[in-house]
Amino acid sequence: MMYYLIERVNETLQEWQKAHGMKFYHNVNNRSTFISYSYYPQFWINVSLRPTFEEALEQLLLRSQPLENTGQTILVIGGVQWLNFSHLHIIQKVLKRMNLSNIMVVIKSLGVGFHLPVDGVHTLSPAEIQNLWNENLAILNTAKQYGYEVVDTFIITMGRYKEFLQGKCGCHFHEVAKSKVSERSFPTATTFSRPYALGKYFNNQSNLVKLQAYASNSQSPYHVRGPINQVYSEILLSRICRNNRKDAGM
Repeated sequence: MMYYLIERVNETLQEWQKAHGMKFYHNVNNRSTFISYSYYPQFWINVSLRPTFEEALEQLLLRSQPLENTGQTILVIGGVQWLNFSHLHIIQKVLKRMNLSNIMVVIKSLGVGFHLPVDGVHTLSPAEIQNLWNENLAILNTAKQYGYEVVDTFIITMGRYKEFLQGKCGCHFHEVAKSKVSERSFPTATTFSRPYALGKYFNNQSNLVKLQAYASNSQSPYHVRGPINQVYSEILLSRICRNNRKDAGM
């Protein structure tokens, strides 16, 4: 979602790499928007040494300073299946402690995944998927209590559970494609699971034209592809923009 939004705003994606740590991007929206990112949980670290959610969140906020305690600062938190409603209590506690209670918080809820048999990856049973549904409801209710915005990816991905893209985990609805520019610069063989028409889920013709224009930008080294990821990323963008319009009108 982060790389999709960067490409959406910049109309190009100049760099991409699998992000399993902390990343910082200063070159967004004509350098007027700063994005910081932290991967959680760090599953490859021994559980006894792994940073807690509270520690990871606090470190991200500290390394992202200075931050305004207004709706212009936006915290987006979500994952496929690790998030639960207790994490939202921790978010509230950390933001209060760091004097950031007025920032905008967006919760990306759970997603369908890990229900297909894959070697070396835990597979969920139908009963466990039902438990995910219940946990997702608890997340949505808790987010509402705190006044957080929500992008409910569970309800979106549940109906499209067969549309996973390449990857061992069987839980990704996106892939990053190298453009011809990138292939000329870095001659690497890359294959993609299937063709996608960016924008086909949007009814507004002008929006469709804009989306297809940046998606086919021949000067962009990379493109984020996948219609399901596109849908919930656009929902996230609409939540953020709606909040900024409210701030501008105050």
